[in-house]
Amino acid sequence: MRYLVTGLLLAASLPVLADGQATLETRSDQGSATMEVNWAGDDLRMDFPQQAQAGFMLLKDGKGYMVSQMQGQTMVMDMARLREMAEGMGSDQASAGIASQQASTVEALEATGETETIAGLEGEVYRLQWTDKAGSAHDDKMVLSENPQVRELMTSFHAYQQSMTGEPDPIATTLEERGLGMLRFGERFRITRLSDSAPDAEVFELPEDAMTFEDMMRSATSQ
Repeated sequence: MRYLVTGLLLAASLPVLADGQATLETRSDQGSATMEVNWAGDDLRMDFPQQAQAGFMLLKDGKGYMVSQMQGQTMVMDMARLREMAEGMGSDQASAGIASQQASTVEALEATGETETIAGLEGEVYRLQWTDKAGSAHDDKMVLSENPQVRELMTSFHAYQQSMTGEPDPIATTLEERGLGMLRFGERFRITRLSDSAPDAEVFELPEDAMTFEDMMRSATSQ
């Protein structure tokens, strides 16, 4: 999940218009990752081909989940519940890592006059100046587009991001105000494939035989 923090935290909140599929590449200090994304209406699913054992992330009915395998058992973890638990544990190291990826303020978003083609779509290059929650200033280039499908993909990401953090992202809000979606964010995030093919409805279903995190904890303490 840590490889995907940047992409999830930097998505724009815009109206959902249709269904689609996409392939994304993300990069962080921990490494790079490829993500296969399906969305339909308000539902979103994110799979990681390089880490199939990690399971997948799901946004369904406005709630974010992580579905994974642990000791042969399918587990469904509610992201809002996990956030509450993490806050209660007060892990300074984890909090610092997230704070360095999450925006606190946006100082400027300005078009450079340049264009760049990403995933077959021409976007405009922007310069973004922002400050993260750890207090560090950043100056990055983004490739943005008014393409409706790019915007709707960002909508779903932003909804999932809020299920993780419990609050909207300032960069997302700025993009929303401009009516823009994100094709590339520096070296952190890039769309490599975009399709308007509708995914199968069953990909958005939660597994019926799964345990919740609370089930697992109760099982562990009862032994």
